[in-house]
Amino acid sequence: MNAGEFEVMARVEDDHWWYRGLRDMVVRVLATPRAGLPPAPRILDAGCGTGRNLAALRDAFQPSRLVGFDTSSEALAIAAQKAPEAELRRDDICDPKLGESGFDVAVSLDVIYIPGSEKARPGLEAIVRALRPGGLLVLNLPAYDWLYSEHDVAIHTAERYTARRVSQLLDSIGLDVEWLSYRLCGLFPLVVASRLPSLFRARPGDAEARSALHRESGAALNQILYGVLRAENALIVRGTRLPFGSSVFAVGRKP
Repeated sequence: MNAGEFEVMARVEDDHWWYRGLRDMVVRVLATPRAGLPPAPRILDAGCGTGRNLAALRDAFQPSRLVGFDTSSEALAIAAQKAPEAELRRDDICDPKLGESGFDVAVSLDVIYIPGSEKARPGLEAIVRALRPGGLLVLNLPAYDWLYSEHDVAIHTAERYTARRVSQLLDSIGLDVEWLSYRLCGLFPLVVASRLPSLFRARPGDAEARSALHRESGAALNQILYGVLRAENALIVRGTRLPFGSSVFAVGRKP
């Protein structure tokens, strides 16, 4: 990521509607009987960033083991403060040195789009091997290559996705699709409008590019947007596949 992006992420992720909506989505889907998580599950966060998702998973599921890795020592230092119970290590999604197996669930939230799915494939295959039979891999990824903007430049996006591509990816690493849907469907026009000014001037490698996180929402708007996402999340958990959106959410199960 560009300089300063981890700092702003750590500052806003507790309250920002986008992060709260994603955490709500992950916790909701994993808490369903369909997910089949055992009590005190073993959880891996592959690309844990600044640690807020680790903290949410800890609070929701009281895991017997909570492991997170990231390539950034800056992010891991922040994660150690937010989730001190987690086993944290510096590692790469493209070639993680896991050295263990038996995880009940692995989450990788907005991570593999940075190197791209082909470079990340060996790492994803290693994560699948580390899952127990019946274990779950949870992915969230940005949607549509044409939506590439200054935000993507700032966070070093290599590619964006469609639901079909994510389904094919899960199949190629040996997982059955349990849930698959676009997210931010109702907010999609607003997302496109906010990105539109920078769609045509986004230049990879621009060190001055800044993510959308630098544009803060007021408290009231933040709560409204979060409420829209919670409503969408409830539909997705029940099996609804939203037809479009700015993110793709997927859960694959190891046979």
